[in-house]
Amino acid sequence: MPVYVGLLIKTTAQLLSHPMELVRVNMQANVIHHSRLSINHMFRLMARHGLPGFYYGIVAACLRCTVHTMSTYTLFYNLQDNKYVLMLQPYNTSMVLGITGFWGGVLATPFAKLAVIRQADLTRGSYERRNYRNFWRGLKCMYAKGGFTYLFTGWKINSISSTAVAVLYTPISDKVHTVISWFHRLDEPWLSDLITMALTGSIITVIMTPVDALATLTLNESSHYGRTSYPYLYRKIIRKHGYKGFFFGWKPALMALIPHTVLATFVYRFLLDRYIT
Repeated sequence: MPVYVGLLIKTTAQLLSHPMELVRVNMQANVIHHSRLSINHMFRLMARHGLPGFYYGIVAACLRCTVHTMSTYTLFYNLQDNKYVLMLQPYNTSMVLGITGFWGGVLATPFAKLAVIRQADLTRGSYERRNYRNFWRGLKCMYAKGGFTYLFTGWKINSISSTAVAVLYTPISDKVHTVISWFHRLDEPWLSDLITMALTGSIITVIMTPVDALATLTLNESSHYGRTSYPYLYRKIIRKHGYKGFFFGWKPALMALIPHTVLATFVYRFLLDRYIT
């Protein structure tokens, strides 16, 4: 998929799914400080601010999406035909996807941190918010707190999450497509793509929810409390909610997949038929 197509799909999906993403981030960011936040409670809280409340932190979220998409796609197209990479045996694109996912996660960490901080401020009091509305000032403020070390706090969990999603997609998608073909022959390619992508995205989302929860918590906590030890956060979650605490936010995360799945299916196929091929 060309870079501009991937960026178009992901940015548009980010705009459409942002309200549900906002719910997910706040559920996971507050898991060790508050009782479980319901989707209804979050929507009521967002509605108090009017329409802007549903797009709290959208600039930072789109910035993170842009940096991650551009870096992963650029690295992928530069590595897939690299002569040194081709020398590795056995060679397949899953290895390249893993590498690009890792570095994409690393490079996007400061912007992911900024997005989480901004979105998590929705559930904070007026005097407790970090007020990183201007992303440039937010980045400078975070740099002033601890330099690049502080900006990239949480890069490990963020890059692991990005790598896992990149590596898991193809094998899970192949399995799902095989299973679908057993039950019903789908004559329309777009319908097969839509069902396969929806099921694949749902499976990966559920699998990755604990990792995403820990990543969100790490990026948010390091901005205020200074305690980013993974064992410390792990124990805090277990103590307050048990193992269920790692799955907070899985429902809005699944709902947020809908715009991306629909757009990725129809926009890409339209561009493929009309322009790319």
